[in-house]
This record gives sequence, structure tokens and C-alpha cells, in this order.
Amino acid sequence: MSLIRIQRPLILRHGMQTQWVVARHYANESFMSSLKRIVSRKAPEPPLPKAIADIQCHHGKKRVDYFSWMENLDHPEMKRRLHVPQTLPPLTTIAHGYEYYSRTSSYGMVYLRKKLGDRNATEEVLLNAGFLRSLNMTIRKVLLSPDHSIFAYSTETEGMEYGDLHFKYLNDKEADTEVLYDVFNFVWANDSTVFYTVPNEQLRPHKVYAHRLGTDQADDILIYEEPDETVFVDITSTKDSKYVTINSNSLASSEIRVVDISHDFSTGTTPKLQLIEPRKKGIEYYVDHHDDTFYILTNADGATNFKLTRAPDGKLEKENWEDVITMGPKEKIEDVDVFQNHIVVYGRREGLPMILCHNLQTLETHNVDLPEKFCVLQPGTNLDFNTDTFRFSILSPFAHESTYDYDMETQKLKPVQVQPIHRFDRSEYTCTRAHATSHDDKQIPITLIHRKDMKLHGKNPVLMRSYGAYGVSTDPDFRIEHFPLLERGWVIALAHVRGGSELGREWYEDGKLEKKMNSFKDFISVADYLIENKVTKPEYLSAIGTSAGGLLVGAMLHMRPDLFKALVLRVPFVDPLSAMLNPDLPLTQVEYPEWGNPSENPKIYNLIESYSPYENIAVASPDNDGDENINDKSQLQQHRYPSLYVTAGLKDQRVAYWQPLKLIAKMRQQQKQQSESSNNNNNNSEENNNKTLTKIDLDRGHFGGGMEQDVRLTEAAEQVAFLISEVQKS
Repeated sequence: MSLIRIQRPLILRHGMQTQWVVARHYANESFMSSLKRIVSRKAPEPPLPKAIADIQCHHGKKRVDYFSWMENLDHPEMKRRLHVPQTLPPLTTIAHGYEYYSRTSSYGMVYLRKKLGDRNATEEVLLNAGFLRSLNMTIRKVLLSPDHSIFAYSTETEGMEYGDLHFKYLNDKEADTEVLYDVFNFVWANDSTVFYTVPNEQLRPHKVYAHRLGTDQADDILIYEEPDETVFVDITSTKDSKYVTINSNSLASSEIRVVDISHDFSTGTTPKLQLIEPRKKGIEYYVDHHDDTFYILTNADGATNFKLTRAPDGKLEKENWEDVITMGPKEKIEDVDVFQNHIVVYGRREGLPMILCHNLQTLETHNVDLPEKFCVLQPGTNLDFNTDTFRFSILSPFAHESTYDYDMETQKLKPVQVQPIHRFDRSEYTCTRAHATSHDDKQIPITLIHRKDMKLHGKNPVLMRSYGAYGVSTDPDFRIEHFPLLERGWVIALAHVRGGSELGREWYEDGKLEKKMNSFKDFISVADYLIENKVTKPEYLSAIGTSAGGLLVGAMLHMRPDLFKALVLRVPFVDPLSAMLNPDLPLTQVEYPEWGNPSENPKIYNLIESYSPYENIAVASPDNDGDENINDKSQLQQHRYPSLYVTAGLKDQRVAYWQPLKLIAKMRQQQKQQSESSNNNNNNSEENNNKTLTKIDLDRGHFGGGMEQDVRLTEAAEQVAFLISEVQKS
């Protein structure tokens, strides 16, 4: 499978997409049971960690970090504190005379196939992944060899994000399973050769190897090595199976080399690498191949929101790129899939999803009418190159994932699997669009999900969501945790702030680097809009953010704590200054184009310092024994903070566990000092009853429970219970 996908460094925030058909099942009863159980829990007394001054100097400025000791797991105190005590029919994919599908079980995913055209064909189990659960491992990706005789699957230990690549011979049950180690991603070149990438210590995939099955991994051929520390390497195969592409991508540029899969690797020689176009700052491009033509998705020549071009084999220089599909000012391309007779374009128009279908014979392009206006589009697996039908799925706020087939010749849409929500009357709810005016008069889109009979009396409980970084859009997708809130009269408000790319590339560029403050001000403007238009009040307003979205939401602690009653920060990037000052951490150097390099640039240092949640929690200076300096207590601000629920993963390689821990430690230190200062001054004018809670998962990484549904539901139930208890209290 190949999509000409905009492949910015997705390793920064998302896992690899498994190339398989996955049957999803949501157990609403289990979620509600978890919610009831969690609400009844008694809140524990929080610990107060020791504060030890770590004095640093950057660009002539003193920086005192009292909790930097948490960054070292070998620290004695860290060692003490971190002691470890209705199923739907599966969707199918047809290929090579087989019907492929998967099922979920209580133990894990089961991958299966059955021969077509044979009524008596038995179901063949390709892999039962249940055994991995006891090893705290998950499936990262599965992919069949071109002749469908070998089943390849990669596994990872929770939090590692790379692991082992296994090969299972389907036609020879006696053959031993072959294993490659430290693999990040892989693709098949032919029936006996795979290409794979390996990461360095900073979690940056930087080398590409070719492996011939049946040979030792030590004999694998190094195909390419990327020396630039800000660039990551990924590999794909073209839809027509003629080339493997080696993609060197950063957040600001891309460079692609292709390898002809007809190369004979048995000779032990390195294949020729054909460069499409040398990298140039600000220019991105991604390729696929069809017959004797390369199709190139690019933002070159001022195509800010990308365009699709083509160039013939042998004439790949940029001057030979010919436009095929261009976008209007309010449109953008996100993915492209190439078929024998058609090209499918996935994108957005005015922030909403769209699909275009281009006929390669008539050169005509038509729109595909989508069954939902507010939804999230997901391209299907679509392994078959020579077909006139493609599959896609949509997620909407009021429905499970639904799957459709579209006939590109007849232009007919056929539902394959549509899943309604049981015991939920969709007709009582609606999804609408509003706009807030930001500080510079930009109109910030807001998607509002709520009951149709919502009253504008200022007392509606509201949950705001946003991300606002890396060009990732905040989409109106299906989230089971929204339903207990919606049924209680809550409003879900999606803030489409700059830093995302809902309105195109410019929307993203206007919320990164030196313009990052726009993201925070946009979020504040949306909150102000909801209050000014009497949707809610600060005592009913809450927000949730994950990873870089946790930075956005966490910044409200010091920028506008008066606007919110409760905040949920999931594995949040709340100490960006410490992270970006340390080039040895995973992903730091790759992320310089997003946040800047505070070690080299004092303006970037000051900017990150100004919006970092951790830097802006005010505490009096304690000594090395953790006792406060009485002279500094008068400087503490006495105002109400939102209640806070923060999660962290000890094995998280993207946002280190110490970021949420340090934030919580500093918050509790401040609360203790504020309380003592207030008591000393006999000042009880503004009692602060906020809660500061944290949950650390010792066994998981950035993505929490992975495919384990019960874990995901429990985590969501805990967060919903916190929100209800703080905002609604009923």
C-alpha cells in the first residue's frame, strides 16, 4: 500500500499506522461501570516532593530549577517513589485470492484469512497476538509479502516505539520464524527482500537497510544513512510496486530517493539510489509511481496548501514537474492514493474534509459526496492497484467508525459497515460551527457539539479540546468519553487554533516558532467567546489537552487561570525549555523547526520561557532541605487556580515522565507556600479549593493502553469522573 501522504515527522506525536483491517468494538457498559467505580473513590493525600535548587545560566540569565532531579531515574528519591508493587463482523480486504480480516479478543488481535471461491475453506490464523500481552508488548505493524506467502509483523515493548520484526512462513508450517532486531519501520521490496529503518539514541530513524530472508542480519546491506540530526528517514513502496522510496523529512523540508525493486540483492551489491529533487528549506514533496510517471505532491512554487504534479521517468528535475491538481485558497491536500485509472485526493475545504476523484483517461475531477459534514476521514487499506473501487472510513461525533466503498466509474457510494450508537438518540444533538475573534482579528473556528435544546444562560458545563502544533488538526472525531458529558448537558468545544492546519499551511505556520504565542491567544479567545456569548461561565469551563496540546492547555495555568474550573493534561509537554535545551533527548533536534533552539537563540529562549507552564509556576526560593525562604513568600500570588489532573508514562519516549512530575511538584510546592503565607497574614479572603492530581503509569509509553480496550476505557472514565466532580458536582 502507498499513499502520497504528507509525511512530516509523525514520529513526534503519532504511532505508525498498522496496514491491516481492524475491527473496532466499543463497550459503553464497561465505560459506565468504570465511571461509577471511579467516582466513588476516596481522594488520597498528595505527597510533597523535596525541592533542590539547580542553578543554570543561559544567555546571561539565571534559571533555577528546583525539581530537575526528577529527570534522573537513578536519583535515590526517584527510586523510592517509583517502586512497582457486542462484536461486529470484521471488515475484509480481498487480495491474491484471499479474504483478509482481523478480530479483537480479550487477549489481543487475531489476524486471519480465508480462500475465496471455496465454500468449505477453513479459516487460517495468520497470527494470534494474545501472547504478547503477558510480555507487555504490542503489534506495531503487519504486512504480507507481495506473493502473500510470508506474514511479517513488528512488535514493540510498551513505550519503546521500535522493536523486533518477525517473518512467519505461511506455506511452510515447519519453517522457523525469522527475527530482525531494533527495527523502526519496514516495507517489502520483493518476495524475499525487505527494507527497514533503525533509530539512533534520540529515537530518530536514520539508517535504511536491505535484508534478504534466510541471511544473517549482520550481513544486511546499508542502503542509506541520513547525517542531518534534524531529519528523520522513512520508507514506503509505490502503489505499482516498482520502487521503494526513501524519504528524508524534517519539519521544514523533504528529500526523496527511490530504489528500483528489480535490483538483485543476492549479489550483495548496493542498489542505485535515484534522487528526485535535492532538499531545499521550506519545500516539501512526496512521491508515488504509475506506469512510466512519477506523481509528486508538493508545496513548491507557492502552493502553500500543496498541489499534485507529475514527471516522466528519466526527467525528474523540478523544471519537468507538470501540474495535475491544484488547490483553491481555502482548500488543501492531505493524502493522495494512486490507482490504475484514477487518483484519489483526500483533503479539506474550509476546514472540513473532502475527497476528490481524478480520472486519468478523461482528466476530469469530481467531488465525492460524503455522508457526514463534520467528520474525520480515514483512507482505507486499498491494496489493489487495478480497481475502480476504493474504501474509506469516517468518524463523526455521534457515530462509531463507519466504512464505505466508492465506485469511481459510476460515482456511487456504498455503505459497508455503519455502526450506530446504542441507547443514544442522535436526533437530540447537533454539531455547529462558530468563530471567535483573536487578538489580531483572526477568526478562529470553533466546532460546538451539544444538545439541540441548549440554552444560552451561561451555566452550561463546557469541555474545550485543542492541539495546536505540528500542523495537526483538532477534528470532530468519535470519542466515547464525550457521551456521559453530552447526556449531562455538556458542550464539547473544539478550538481550531493556529499551529494546527485546519485552514491550510499558513494556519500552521502562524502558530509555530516565533509565532507560537498565537496558539495560546487563540485558545483564550475561544474561551472568552464562550463566556461572552453566554454559553458558559468560568466556574463551568474546563479543558483537556494531550502531549503538545497539554502545553497549550497547561499554559492557561499562568496565562488565564481565571477562565477555567478544571484542566486535564494527558502526557503533557509542559517543560519545553528543559527538553529543548537538551539535544541528547529523543526528538529534540528534530523538533527545532517547530519550537526553535533555545541554546543558540536568546529570543527563542525567552519566548519558550514565557509560555512554558513549568517556568511560570511561581514559588518562593527553598533551600536544599526543602524549607522555604520566608523573605520571598510575600511575592506569591494569591488567586484561584483550576483543579488539575495530569497523566504521565514512565516509559514515554516523546514526553519524558519528568515533565508532568515536575509540574505537579512545583504546583504543590506553590500551593503549600500560598497556604502558609495566607495563614501567616490571617488572609482568608480567597480560599483555594482546587485539586492537583496526577496518575503515573509505570508500564506504558506515550499512547497509554494501546489496543487494550479496558485500559483505555478506565483511563477515560477517570478523566471524565474528575471533570464531572469538579465542574458539575452531580
